[in-house]
Amino acid sequence: MFGKEKTCYDGYLLRTLDPVVFLMPYIMPRRTDSESKIDLDLDLTKVEEFIKQHREDIPGLTLYHIVFATIVRAAAVTPEINRFITGNRIYQRRTVRISMMIKKHLEINGRETTIFPVFETSDSLKEIVEKTNRLAEEALAKLDDDSNGFDNLTSILYAVPPFVLRAFIGFMMFLDRHGWLPKKLVDLQPFHSGFFVTNVGSIGLPVIYHHLYEFGTTSVFVSIGKKEVTSKLLPDGSVKTYKVLPLRAVVDDRICDGFTYACAFKTIRKCFRNPEILLEGYKERV
Repeated sequence: MFGKEKTCYDGYLLRTLDPVVFLMPYIMPRRTDSESKIDLDLDLTKVEEFIKQHREDIPGLTLYHIVFATIVRAAAVTPEINRFITGNRIYQRRTVRISMMIKKHLEINGRETTIFPVFETSDSLKEIVEKTNRLAEEALAKLDDDSNGFDNLTSILYAVPPFVLRAFIGFMMFLDRHGWLPKKLVDLQPFHSGFFVTNVGSIGLPVIYHHLYEFGTTSVFVSIGKKEVTSKLLPDGSVKTYKVLPLRAVVDDRICDGFTYACAFKTIRKCFRNPEILLEGYKERV
């Protein structure tokens, strides 16, 4: 998995880190011991109007895509949030990989699957919409002919005796902790993405804090809740009522410091206030 330059297929080893950041994976080796929670209530005033204006030139555009695009933009502006930890070492991802669960029908027994589109930090909103929708359509089509790779792998494991499955999963966890998991296996499942997004609002649930997973390398889990109406007292004494999208993020606080996370989520807020900036891909400042 690792070459002489200490790289792996989805990231490269960071050698120049703040001493505290460098030591954190050794002091707190478990991801679930290093979770921090962040609340975001995003003003939808500009975004909802923006979606209406661009439904023709960006077919299939939804609020979900706006969230994806703001995450990609935040990872472009502050790449530190797109890191992961393997073998007590911190790596920087080369691309922005986001996992999401999708259901074919909103029913209790409705079949579901996971997609994990890969974005470049320079992708525009239209490119993000096209990549996401194409993968979603392909994944839902594969549900009908049972050709989804991750779902097929899970179906095979159902037939394995529990004691064998425990040993197999334990071995996979061992390989994963050391960064030795085969690329083909990683590519089949969603747990090696920089970000995992769940839209619980789409099924009528209030926003939640979703835990991180010990398996895989996901460092940020974002939950989207139902739209809410809130009020704000203005300096002149008047009250402004507006609609917000509640987001809750659970992050691995070992990969960067709190100020960096604050900057990243400030970028997300900025994109919701001015969604037009997402129409163009991010251009790195020189």
